Amino acid sequence: MAQQYRHGHLGGHNFRSSPQVGLNPWFNPTNNPTKMAPTTPPTSPTDTFDSWSQDSVKAVGLQNIEVDVDAEATVAATSTAKSQATSENVTGSSGSLSDVDFNSGLQATTTNTFDIASDAGLSGIATTTANASAATSAGAATGFATIGDAAGISDVTQLEVGGELTALGKAVSTITGSAETVVGSAAGTGSLSGAMQGFQAAGIEVSSDASIQGLAQLTNSASAAATSGSSSTSTATAYVNNLEGASLNGLEVGGVASVAGQASLGNTSNATNVVGAAIASSELLTANALEATGTGVTSAFGIDVSSDATITGLSSIISSATAATTEGLANADSIGGTIQGVQIVDAEIGGVGSITGQSNFTGNATSSNVTAGNSTADSTLTAAGGLDATELVDVSSDATLKGLSSINMSAMAESTSGTRSDALFDGGNVTGASLDEVEIGGIGNVLGQVGFTGAATASNVTGMAEATGGLSNAMGLETLDSMTVSSDGTLKGLASVTGSATAETTDGVANAAALANNINGAEFGDLVNIGGIGSIQGAANFNLSAKSTNVTGGAAGSDATAGDSSLLASGLASIDASTGYGIDIASDASISGTAIGSLKAEAFSTATDADALVGNDAELFGAQIGDLNVGGIASVTGAAQLTGNASAENVGGAGVGALGLDASASAGLDAVVTGLDANLFDVASDATITAQAFGTLNATASSTGGDATATAGDNFTELTGLATGLELNIGGVGTLSALAQGSESATATTVDGIATASAGMDLMGAVGLDFASSSDGSLTGVAKLAATASATSTADGAFADGNFSAIGFSDLEIGSSSADGIGGISTLKGQAQITGTLNAESVSGDAEAGVGNDPSTITGMENVDLFGASNGTLLGTASGVFRTTASNIGGSGFDASAESSQVLRGISGLNLGLGGNGGINAIVNDTNFVSASSVSGNATAVASVDAIGLDAGTINIAGNATIMANVGVDSKAEAVTVG
Repeated sequence: MAQQYRHGHLGGHNFRSSPQVGLNPWFNPTNNPTKMAPTTPPTSPTDTFDSWSQDSVKAVGLQNIEVDVDAEATVAATSTAKSQATSENVTGSSGSLSDVDFNSGLQATTTNTFDIASDAGLSGIATTTANASAATSAGAATGFATIGDAAGISDVTQLEVGGELTALGKAVSTITGSAETVVGSAAGTGSLSGAMQGFQAAGIEVSSDASIQGLAQLTNSASAAATSGSSSTSTATAYVNNLEGASLNGLEVGGVASVAGQASLGNTSNATNVVGAAIASSELLTANALEATGTGVTSAFGIDVSSDATITGLSSIISSATAATTEGLANADSIGGTIQGVQIVDAEIGGVGSITGQSNFTGNATSSNVTAGNSTADSTLTAAGGLDATELVDVSSDATLKGLSSINMSAMAESTSGTRSDALFDGGNVTGASLDEVEIGGIGNVLGQVGFTGAATASNVTGMAEATGGLSNAMGLETLDSMTVSSDGTLKGLASVTGSATAETTDGVANAAALANNINGAEFGDLVNIGGIGSIQGAANFNLSAKSTNVTGGAAGSDATAGDSSLLASGLASIDASTGYGIDIASDASISGTAIGSLKAEAFSTATDADALVGNDAELFGAQIGDLNVGGIASVTGAAQLTGNASAENVGGAGVGALGLDASASAGLDAVVTGLDANLFDVASDATITAQAFGTLNATASSTGGDATATAGDNFTELTGLATGLELNIGGVGTLSALAQGSESATATTVDGIATASAGMDLMGAVGLDFASSSDGSLTGVAKLAATASATSTADGAFADGNFSAIGFSDLEIGSSSADGIGGISTLKGQAQITGTLNAESVSGDAEAGVGNDPSTITGMENVDLFGASNGTLLGTASGVFRTTASNIGGSGFDASAESSQVLRGISGLNLGLGGNGGINAIVNDTNFVSASSVSGNATAVASVDAIGLDAGTINIAGNATIMANVGVDSKAEAVTVG
């Protein structure tokens, strides 16, 4: 087997480092216009504009107050600020500025302090409106609406309450900037240049219960419309600097605490033009629903609650940018910066604790033009997170910790005869829950979840179309330090990613790529300790698709890529601890890690090369577990599945330049799929271990005027159920099931060129296992593959190749001659099966199938040491069905060659010792048909089979023994030359 294990085992597990936040490395920077910085209000407006209006507002309800009350107190402030500026002209420039410097219910230029002996009610509400509009028929139009700062309650440096506290800070704002002209340029801007806060306070100390709410709600829109003019530009800019629901710097509560923060934003820009450029930008820098930093007045924690606590943060962001023109540049940017639901340093909760953070982001960018410029739509996000805790979260009783992120992004660029049409979405880094150290004194429920959807669509008629979508990181749940749960614990990390890219043009290059770097369900970077029943689940799911289409022109053809060498998906990962166990569960345990992915690429062209690639060098791991200790019954599952479909089609006449009309499709080259990769499992009672790896790879290439090449996997493509290096110690009954199951199809068809189809895969049920169980032990290892490679050419050669290997079990150590590995009945089953079909058919060229390929190896089990105290049954099965055909049906003097060989072993290298009765059954079956036929050339057919039932064994059985080996081989080679 070629390089079965080129990837290192966990041993001291190192998680792959995350790439730098921001635009992903695969994006071509030339396709990403420089993002516009937030504009500033017009200077010297009376010198610049023929018609000018300006309105400026500052408003505050309460400011710079010191409140000292010996009894109960109620403090309420409401501030409403409305600013409107309107300017109109007919034959001249028009400008307007609506400027709200600040508007707050409660704020300070120095400090606000509160010292209230009994109960307190604190309320601050700010409602702000800024509206600027400018219109003219001939000339420049500029409408600029801006808010500097807005807050319900802010700048509180001390809030001491001797009783109960009820606090509400609410800021609601609307910003509208619009500009319209017929002949000239138009610029509409809506801007939040500072911060908008619902509730912001430091030094909060409440003796009894506390209820705190902070709400920040902003609607920001910018629009610009122009029709024509010399260098006419229509620019719409919607900019938001900072949005905060609740910001707390030190919170201490002596009773029950309820803290909620909410940040919501609708950020919209719309630019239209007829003859001239249209540029729209909607940008958010930061948004945080609930933030807690610093330390308390008397506590070392940022949040310190003596009793129960409910902490909630919700960020909901919608960003939309639309740019449309008939003749000129169209550029739309929807930019999301950093968005967080709950972000805290640390927390100490004396009772039941519930912390939930959620981020929702929708980003849309749409651009369209007809001619005379590029059409570009970018939808980007730097980072989003549901729950982020950078230090210790300590909850004395039961705890529920949740972090949720839901992201939906789209970019659509359209052009008719522009130079190029580019659409891009970049999802950045998205996390459900990121926790440092967690200590829970009761029952613990921890959930981190990411849902991501992205779509990029680029279309053109005469010009290039390029659509690119990518995501740097998707992480459901991660812990950077230890996770300790004193009672039962349920830990879940889920990541689901869907991405699509579509590029279509009639005359030009078409490129589409849907990519992702790291997709992880759950990663535990330090010790996990659960004092009761433990349930741990990690799941990573992805679906990436790319489609490219062109008809004529395009010097670089039509390319579609879904997933590449940067793709790493892991359902569950935990460390190999230097002391103790990476995961330690005192009672029963249920642990599962799954990674399931689907990749699809379609490339179509009638003019140039068509290339489709999916999943080359991709890596999937169901579960990567360093070491595990379970005090009761254990169920552990690791499963990974990769489905890849690549289709490339070229239909047409002569190619462009040196490109020709080739079609190339590849799926899963050098891909690695592993169900379970682990170091050490210690289980006190019964254990069921399941490891599964599935792979389905299909590649189809079709051309009418060039070469066709289809490749589904290769000899470095690996499916492994259970990876090497697991030591498994079971105190009760032990059951292990390992499965590697693959399916491959490569089909290449051409009318005028060479057709090449190849398939390859190495499969391993389980390898390198050290197994021990005090009671009965049952182990099953299965490797199954069905593969087809078919090449057909009308005018040139046809070549079909296959490299395959399947092993059920390899390198098992179950006890030794001095110590039994299984204390009860031993059952061991190893099964390997390959069905392979290679077909090469040519009308006017050589046809070769399987020529020069290495023999396919099929082994039920090999290198097995099994020592059991009682009865034992061993079954090793190796079966193959192969059909290899090569035929030339036309032309003169063209050869046909077909070769196929297999090496099969039912059981190889057995060292067996049983204290009771023993039964051994080794079964080998192989059907090998090889056919070569040529009309007027040489025909060569070679078939070879090497089959052994039981090869090399040392067998010691204390009781009765039955040893059977059955081998059945049906091999045929057939060569026919007609003339």
